[in-house]
Amino acid sequence: MKIFVALVAIAFAFVGASANKHCYADVENTCNNNSPDDTLPNCNAVYSGFPHAQLNLQEFTVMQIQSSYEYLLLSTKYNTHVKNRPGFAKKFRELADRSWNHGIDLIKHITKRGGKMEFRAVEKPRHLFGHTLELDELQSMAIVLENEKFLAKAAHHIHQSVSHANHSTHYDPELAHHMEEKFLEDQAETIRQYSGYANDLKHFMKEKSQVALSIFLFDEYLQKE
Repeated sequence: MKIFVALVAIAFAFVGASANKHCYADVENTCNNNSPDDTLPNCNAVYSGFPHAQLNLQEFTVMQIQSSYEYLLLSTKYNTHVKNRPGFAKKFRELADRSWNHGIDLIKHITKRGGKMEFRAVEKPRHLFGHTLELDELQSMAIVLENEKFLAKAAHHIHQSVSHANHSTHYDPELAHHMEEKFLEDQAETIRQYSGYANDLKHFMKEKSQVALSIFLFDEYLQKE
């Protein structure tokens, strides 16, 4: 029995040494070359399929931050004395805060996994809403719904890219779990919510003689929700 335990211990020690040999080699080479400022490419937190997904994560981060500013612009539009739709302003402000927090969470997770948030790596950031201030209530809800679906598809793409079914070397269950927990479920709920808002407004605005009253009452509902 003692011999078996000893063999197991030796095996684990060998595996540990093999796993760390690249990082150790980096340190050894740097010391031997007397170059303390040299980088140590293998002494980092990068592992599994994260490098394959890093650019997609950076792009998704930029999408979230862009969305936050666009939602905030919508919120300020409906919070003026001219529009005076505090319910709409409240909902769009909530979305702006949520997207901003998502962007911060993504940056933290990228660095946690040994990457960097390179905004310049995203060559062509997506232009989202265009002439936001010219949209009415129904169009605002519809464009938010469209953007949330776009964000959900981007999150699905990242999740798929790190799944085992896509490619064994890209497999990263930790990142896939993070996307599921932080984004996919939340965005499914948001899409369901705003599709309901858009459909309700569509029906209200069919009654031309009561559009103003209907939107006023709907705004009151949004304030209380």
